[in-house]
Parts: sequence; structure tokens; C-alpha cells
Amino acid sequence: MAGGEKAKSSGEYGEKIVGNLLKIIGWDGLDDGVTVPCIHNEAHSKDGKNSEKHGIDYVYQYKSALRDSTRQDILISVKCRDGYPKKEKTIRDRFKEFYEELIFGAECYPSSDPYQRKVPNTKKRSHSGVIFWIDRNRDDGRQYESLVEHLVNVRLQDNNALESVALIDNNRAQFLFESITYVNNTYGEENVEFFYIDTGLNNMNLVKKYSGKSLPVEYINSDVIPLHIEYGNTKILFLIVRDLFDKDTLKRLIGLAQDITRTWSNEIIIAFPDYNEFEHKQFCNDAILEFDDKKFTKLISVTTYKPDFRDEV
Repeated sequence: MAGGEKAKSSGEYGEKIVGNLLKIIGWDGLDDGVTVPCIHNEAHSKDGKNSEKHGIDYVYQYKSALRDSTRQDILISVKCRDGYPKKEKTIRDRFKEFYEELIFGAECYPSSDPYQRKVPNTKKRSHSGVIFWIDRNRDDGRQYESLVEHLVNVRLQDNNALESVALIDNNRAQFLFESITYVNNTYGEENVEFFYIDTGLNNMNLVKKYSGKSLPVEYINSDVIPLHIEYGNTKILFLIVRDLFDKDTLKRLIGLAQDITRTWSNEIIIAFPDYNEFEHKQFCNDAILEFDDKKFTKLISVTTYKPDFRDEV
């Protein structure tokens, strides 16, 4: 396959991968392949040539459940490559390129068709960016590597166009994929929704939504994702946790669950990637005993969202 054809094929493959993940997090009805006319031709010039347009892989718009009367526009960039760079400097330089490309598109986004679209019951706007940097190579031993640790001190250009920019690498994408898929398969996708916490910025809605099928962009880089599960008379707060099991982490999560459940749940499940009843049950019991509200703690159970045959005993 020639170089240009291979690059096109890789891009299409990456968009399919990311498209599947976007469905899992409930980001449906996106605009794809958005062309944005450049309105900063000289400032966005490259190699001495004035910029004429920008490409944005996806744009997702919705009315925020975490902020009153706010329309959220998410600009999504997809980068699919055959392996991550081996050198940290190359990782940093490549990310800066991806970041600059997305920022340039965001600065000109008001000239695009999606920007002109009306979102009902909104008065304010918030724009965010998400970069999916996907390693499609399954044989290099780095398919679940986290790039974030290589970017801790990276210096990026000033940005007034996007409120936040999230990086989704293979490690983060796999966490989202396997944890949410596990819950959907266990409880039925139709019974599972993302739980929308009180932020202090979502107090004015007359009809307040506490859960829904769409993952708020504020959650996409969170290490804890709250879910609302309801079937029959059962109402569950399910906390997906990215970190490995730890007693202190569990105590913090029990406190979080106590704050956000109010009186609506009759079961609370906290799921770690590595929870093992044989190794961790005593630590779990010790953490629960530190809470005085026994009526509340009776509702708590701890599990794993990555079970194997040893977890079925």
C-alpha cells in the first residue's frame, strides 16, 4: 500500500475505533468531517503558506447537565498511529503539534456551520477539545501505555478558544471501554446511565436531570465515573474506579458515595480493576467500619470490573 493510501486507511481505521468508543460513552448524533473556514489566515500559516481551512474530525454538541443553561461544544481530533514514539521528547513534540492543530481549528470554529446551530434552552457556551491519540499496533507491548506521565511539564501555547483539552490515549480509552462495557453487559445497557453530580453550577434547572446516556466531557479524564443503574425496584450507584484497590482510596469513595446518593439508592457498588476478595476483603471491611452510619454502609459492596475465573468462587 502506497504511503498516501496507508495514511488514509490508518485515519479511517482510527475514526472507526474512536467512533465505537464514542457510542459507548453516549456521544451520538455527532457532526463528522467538519470543515472550518480559516479566519486567521496569517496567524495560522504554515511553511510560509496562509491557512485556508481546518478539519475537525467530530463535533459533539449538547445541553450540559452540570452547568445551568450551558451549551457544550466538543471538538474532537483523532490521531491513529502505528505505535507511540519511543522517545519522550518525540511524544511531547507530537502532542504539541496535535494540540496546536486543534486550537487553530477552535479559534476559527465560529465560522463553521455547527457553531451556528441552536441548542434549545441554552444561553451560554462552553467549548472543549478532546484528542484521541490511538496506537493501533497490538504487537509492540505498548498498546495500553499511558502518555500522560510524559506530558506533565509540557509547555503549550496560550489558548483562549477551548476551556479544556483532554488527551485520550490507549490507556484511558481501554479504561472507558472495558469498565462501561462490563457494567452494560452485567446490568443491561438499557438500565445504565451516567450519574450527574451536583456541581454548584447546576442549581437553577426547573427540571433537573440526575442521570443520562451521555458522558459529560468533564468526566472523560476522571479516574472515577459514577453510574446510575435502575431496574425494577433496584436503584444502584455504581462507581467505576481507574486506580488499583487501596484502603484509603476506598474510604474516600465511600465518603463520595455518601455525599451524592442522597436517599435514592438502595445499593452502592464500588468497582476497582484489581479487586480480589481473598486479598482485599479485610481491608474493605476495615474501611467500612470507620463510618458510623450503619444503615448506609450496609448498602456497600466492592467488586472488580475485570473479573476472571478466580472471581467466581
